[in-house]
Amino acid sequence: MVMSTLKIPSEEGIQATARGFLVILALSIHDLFEGVALGVARRESSVWFLLLAFASHKWVIAGTLGLKWARSALKPLVAILYMTVFCVVSPIGVGVGMALTDPSQEGEMTTNALIVLQGLATGSLLYVVFFEILEKERQKSVPGVLQVVAMTLGFIFMVLLGLAEVKSERNEEVQVQLL
Repeated sequence: MVMSTLKIPSEEGIQATARGFLVILALSIHDLFEGVALGVARRESSVWFLLLAFASHKWVIAGTLGLKWARSALKPLVAILYMTVFCVVSPIGVGVGMALTDPSQEGEMTTNALIVLQGLATGSLLYVVFFEILEKERQKSVPGVLQVVAMTLGFIFMVLLGLAEVKSERNEEVQVQLL
């Protein structure tokens, strides 16, 4: 009697794959809208601000996911597929945003689409930050005071980036008026 050597995935492997898929789905939706926000930016200073803001957290998320998946029961090929999707979605969003702000396509429909997409981007960002990232960080065995300090420093950093963008925009407006 010959038995086939069919490998049945373990329950742990299936759970790791499903969890990874849901994480990538949520992050991909967020990153798509993040890319759209970058693609619709009209000022050079806004583009640089958004690029710095996105890059400052995207590399941390990518590193965290890579380490988490390396230690989990997730198959390496699936992890590579998930990471590829994570990396490709933002540039697709940039392309969508650029297409929406094409000067030849200006109109009320485009403006309304931009407003809706920016609202979705903001909502997805708030959801990911408050319900995915902060909730998981709060459950770690790190002292609460240290968590609050780290979170506060992160928010202060982002506010300072925003203020730098506003100042840069004002300088650009002054330079344009002088010309």
